[in-house]
Amino acid sequence: MRLTDADTLAGYRSDPVVAEFQDWPMPYDRAGLVERLQQNEGRDPDLTTGANLGIEVDGTLVGDVYVRLDNGIAEVGWTLAPTARGHGFATEASTALVATLFEDLGAHRIEASLHPDNIASARVCESIGMLFESHTRLNFLGRNGWEDDMRYAMLRADWEAWTARPRQRPLDVALAEITPDDAHLWGRLATHHSQQRLVAPMAKSFRDALFPEVVDGAPVVPWLRGVLADGERTAFVMLAEADDVHPEPFLWRLLVDRLHQRRGIGDAALRLVIARLHELGHRSLLTSWEEGPGSPRPFYEQIGFVPTGRDVDGETEGRLSW
Repeated sequence: MRLTDADTLAGYRSDPVVAEFQDWPMPYDRAGLVERLQQNEGRDPDLTTGANLGIEVDGTLVGDVYVRLDNGIAEVGWTLAPTARGHGFATEASTALVATLFEDLGAHRIEASLHPDNIASARVCESIGMLFESHTRLNFLGRNGWEDDMRYAMLRADWEAWTARPRQRPLDVALAEITPDDAHLWGRLATHHSQQRLVAPMAKSFRDALFPEVVDGAPVVPWLRGVLADGERTAFVMLAEADDVHPEPFLWRLLVDRLHQRRGIGDAALRLVIARLHELGHRSLLTSWEEGPGSPRPFYEQIGFVPTGRDVDGETEGRLSW
């Protein structure tokens, strides 16, 4: 960061929306910022005490990443101007920063600390391969008193697994029966932590299949399959079957493992399910989804689901007809 960045930096850091989950005092101390920038002008950043590096887009400062590296442990963070949000800039900058830390600076472990309500930052952590580690209670003294803290981290092995994950669409997607011999392997599938408010983890899906809920006076009938992509376990799908009490099948769960998302696997698996239902004589499929950041609503609407106007346990119900 240079002295000429002071006005832009102080401008977006003074924005209440930007500062909501940050720990700097408000109103933002522009004079102190200028003093720090003057002291560091022309010097290489001292990563052992922490440094902010500017994020530029086409020569314009739009945010910054924070990095501190000491004894192999790196702490990272990011801040974006309001107009720069939603374009992937924090993910792109942080991806480059993580690669530099591991490849060039010998980092052993990278950590990020954030407010549990800061879903946008959690999604950046996950998009660069970091893993959720902990949620601690009232251990961070913030601007408004003691707050909970959430911690993401990654080791070099985690980063290597993330960067080596398959990105291409699979050539073959198939539904596979889950057996007593391989149920524990399917149980290892996991979404990103921030998605668990939207998609139940495998343990809960197995529990619900074993002890199905009662709807309209009768227990639903679960039908569950694993999803193989080019022979690898990548996803899970579960329906509540249609019966005399429940006339329409219901898509109960659809989970794609964090290492296999954005490959078109969920779309392909769902189309296999629809083909099966079509062969059985069904002409529609119900599901429901949570609203809010990261909601799967766009995915379901792209498939053709249309909101019915009904609320199902706080979720939006949608129907696909064919």
